[in-house]
Amino acid sequence: MEKISVRIALLFMLSTVGTLQAAQVSSDNQKEAATRQVKMHDIRLVIGSTSLTATLEDNPTARSFVKLLPLTLTLKDYGDAEKISGSLPHRLSQDAAPESDAGATGDIAYYAPWGNIAFYRGPGPEAAGVIKIGKITSGIEALNRPGIMHVTISLGN
Repeated sequence: MEKISVRIALLFMLSTVGTLQAAQVSSDNQKEAATRQVKMHDIRLVIGSTSLTATLEDNPTARSFVKLLPLTLTLKDYGDAEKISGSLPHRLSQDAAPESDAGATGDIAYYAPWGNIAFYRGPGPEAAGVIKIGKITSGIEALNRPGIMHVTISLGN
């Protein structure tokens, strides 16, 4: 009887160690996934020899934008407040998007009606279909140069 109790106790201990190891692996995998997600939200924009950095929102539209990267776009002036791209290769998700928004200086937005991206170098008007996907965190002055420019957008480091 004593040998059976020792075996049961030993099996219980081994089972507990295995469960703890599995929990640790699961925890490590969750941490790794969280790290990848944070990195996914940092992007780099290159205009000529100037590098800009931006942070993307955590929304369905921004996540579908990330799937297009790396991406090179041609930008043109749109009023005093924006540089806009031509149409993207495909439409982005509009799940959970607000009906309208007004771009603020530094915002990156998807304009759903046209299927393009707007980079705000000044405050924009409230408009239906504007979905904020990010914010430029450095180098915004590169967008102040008038005329057509090319931007290459990629995931940050």
